[in-house]
Amino acid sequence: MRGRELSSVTPGNGPSVFRTAGEPDADPIRRGPPAAAGPIDRDRMLLDFAMSQSPAVLYLGTLEEPGLVHFVSSNAQQVIGHPAARLLGCVSVWRDLVHPEDRAACAAATQRLVAEGQSVQEYRLRRPDGRYVWVRDQLRLTSLPGDPAREYVGCLIDVSREKDAQAELRRVNALRRAIIETSMVAVVTMDADGLVIDVNPVAQQMFGCSGEEAEGTNLCDLIVAEPEREHYRQVFARYRARGVSSVLDERMEISAARRDGGRFPAEIVIKRVCVDDAPMYVAEIRDLSERMAAEATQRRLMQMLRDAVDSMPAGFALSDPQGRVVLCNRALSEECGCPPEDLVGWSHEDLMRRLQSQIRRLDGHTVEAPEAFQAQVTGWLLSSNPAPVEAELNSGEWRLIAVSPTSDGGRVTIRHDITKLKRAELALRDGEALIRQVLEACPAPVSMTHAADGLIIYESPAAQALFERGQVGGPVYATDFFVDRRDRDRYVARLRQTGSVDGFEVELKRSSGEPFRAAISARMIEWHGTQAIVSAVYDLTERHSVEAEMARQREALHQSEKLAALGELLASVAHELNNPLSVVVGQALLLQETARDGAIADRAARIGNAADRCARIIRTFLAMARQQPAERRPLDVNALATSAVEMTAYSLQASNIDVKLSLAPGLPQVEGDSDQLKQVVTNLILNAQKALEETDGWRRIKITTRLREKSREIVLKVKDNGPGIPEGIRSRIFEPFFTTRQVAYGTGIGLAFCHRIITTHGGTIEAESSRGEGATMVVRLPAVRARPLPATDVAEPLAASTGPARILVADDDVAVAELLADILREDGHGVVIARSGSDALERVSTADFDLILSDLRMPDLDGPAMFAALVQRRPELAERVAFVTGDTLSPRIREFLAAAGRPCIEKPLTPREVRATVRRLIDLVGPIGKE
Repeated sequence: MRGRELSSVTPGNGPSVFRTAGEPDADPIRRGPPAAAGPIDRDRMLLDFAMSQSPAVLYLGTLEEPGLVHFVSSNAQQVIGHPAARLLGCVSVWRDLVHPEDRAACAAATQRLVAEGQSVQEYRLRRPDGRYVWVRDQLRLTSLPGDPAREYVGCLIDVSREKDAQAELRRVNALRRAIIETSMVAVVTMDADGLVIDVNPVAQQMFGCSGEEAEGTNLCDLIVAEPEREHYRQVFARYRARGVSSVLDERMEISAARRDGGRFPAEIVIKRVCVDDAPMYVAEIRDLSERMAAEATQRRLMQMLRDAVDSMPAGFALSDPQGRVVLCNRALSEECGCPPEDLVGWSHEDLMRRLQSQIRRLDGHTVEAPEAFQAQVTGWLLSSNPAPVEAELNSGEWRLIAVSPTSDGGRVTIRHDITKLKRAELALRDGEALIRQVLEACPAPVSMTHAADGLIIYESPAAQALFERGQVGGPVYATDFFVDRRDRDRYVARLRQTGSVDGFEVELKRSSGEPFRAAISARMIEWHGTQAIVSAVYDLTERHSVEAEMARQREALHQSEKLAALGELLASVAHELNNPLSVVVGQALLLQETARDGAIADRAARIGNAADRCARIIRTFLAMARQQPAERRPLDVNALATSAVEMTAYSLQASNIDVKLSLAPGLPQVEGDSDQLKQVVTNLILNAQKALEETDGWRRIKITTRLREKSREIVLKVKDNGPGIPEGIRSRIFEPFFTTRQVAYGTGIGLAFCHRIITTHGGTIEAESSRGEGATMVVRLPAVRARPLPATDVAEPLAASTGPARILVADDDVAVAELLADILREDGHGVVIARSGSDALERVSTADFDLILSDLRMPDLDGPAMFAALVQRRPELAERVAFVTGDTLSPRIREFLAAAGRPCIEKPLTPREVRATVRRLIDLVGPIGKE
């Protein structure tokens, strides 16, 4: 920021040497002097010559506007660095060279020049190289008052060196004064006569007098107490007269006196100095009161230290930087067998050498040869900060030896008797070792943690293995192993409230991040002044797995019981239906064979086909209950789906359901029972229809097939746009007897039936559903390589046997017995009907029969009991028995048939099966009369 500019200081409109920076100059730079007469020019030349060798620069100027400098002596460049021509012209040239801080003073000098006719001003002037020099400028008016020219003459000299010398003098004086003023000791300065000329503040305070009061007095009268004052006055006088003194050149102690009469011990040193060849004397005085008091205190404290050290139960020794003992107590000296003063001057090595014979082990190492022991001790002592060492003595006692350095390079050695502590420590260590051994052998994961932050203090190997934690370098926190840290907060809160927790179930995680369910039992204890938690963690993973497996097995048993009930139900249904159905099938086929009218034969064929379908359905139920397909052959899934849609087409149209088939062409075949698999697809379509009855608007069922190349499976999907299957029951829809429909509208057998059939065919069935997007039933069956389909069963006429046979038919159902009789009589056989097993036994007791066809379930005496009686009474007839039954699900019946090894015709009966069985049996055993 520029300094304040100089302006005119003359009153009114008078001339000015300096003007404001913004004021225009009439002639910015006027080169050369104004025109003048010849004599004047000669005068100026003479003046310039005279000033050429002078250190002063002479210049002339006028004060009237615009303020011009019209002469500058030629030595200007030697003095101030600027050529004279550069300085001629407008006075603003000079103003611009003046330091900004000095321009105001220059303006004031101009004002004095106008008022007084002369002025002197010192200011800084800038040289061409930018450096400022101090100049003294003396101005004087040369014109008379009233002269309009108002000329002046100026004389300028360089006073930089003078300014520097003055500044250095001021600096030296200030430094000297500062040293004296800030000195910590009293300083008194005296002249050649020994009279005080200056005292510093410390001396004024020390002696209680001001500088004016002390000035001009004799030093001894000022500071020395009365009894010794005359003596030291004479000593000082001799010192001044001779210039030397053996006393004053050295520090000496005196009894000093204050202004108020108080006395104090002091130390004084007087030195002679010369200033401009004149001698002066400087005295330094120090108050020894505090030092002497400190020394007395030190002596008292030293004695107290000696007393305290001597009363210490631990051995104590203080050595100097050279390692020599300067102080020790009795506890240490008694172990060395001498008084404390005898140990003064001993080295640490001497002490250790004396005690070596008493030490068995040092810091766990057995003390052996003296040289090795000495080297061990020396190395220990030479370390920068030796750690304490434990020494086991031959007596069984223990000592802890600690060495600490002192500030002066010495050492303090302390020997503590730690026998009791060591024995307690060993006992504690044995106890801790036992506890640790027990904990580390304990199979339960045990740990101890800080209650506040969960820092693990200890954990057993079982705990480390449970959490998969190895040895880690940094701290480990139990809070990191809670899946939800809020669980730990609740766990710790309960511990703080009750002090114990048992079986607190929580989800934890291992170091790998794997979560697992666990139960924590813990107790709150106090450990080292803080609350700690001792806990045992039990991994519940295996228990939950066992519980889940038990639940699964219970569920499996429950399902097995349901299936057993379903089997019994199917067996009862099959038995009850098979007898009348056998009559319908058999009579229809017989009517078809014997009818002479084509229309009647055709109607009989239709009845037979429908009855045969019913029979196959019954057999399908029975096959499902047996958990194995009744018949296996290669099948086309697309054909099964198309056939099922055709069978349900009328019902679907009546329910206003659109069916779309998207069947992949060229699918491989599957192996299975055609009727069973067709029934599965039909059931799935009917289930979808039932679901769509609850949906308003457009209803759709989409059936798709495709080949899953990776697993070589045929995938069949039945998808509807109904309400879908709720998540809560999706896993139960394949259970037997489970249904969401009302009692009158569903039995819960359909999907269980489908699941059993698909499972026995080596496939899977599952449900996919999303809320509001319907349900999809997905069936997967293993694909097989195509094989030629077996020829369709055609009713071939049976070859005639060797002749008509005499056959006994035993069945409690009259219609079934008569059907069998009609079939056999058509082939020319003689048939006798028995109404029960007892009736059959009575008949075989009085007559012979070529064959016996017997029902297995009869009142009075059933088939197995009758067969057992035949084996005992007439064993030759046992091999001529064939059974007829509608119950092959009963374990007892299956076991009986397997043990008896006899042929069995399953109801519902067909004439072809009956004839084929009779022919095979007669061909095998022959008529009874030919045996």
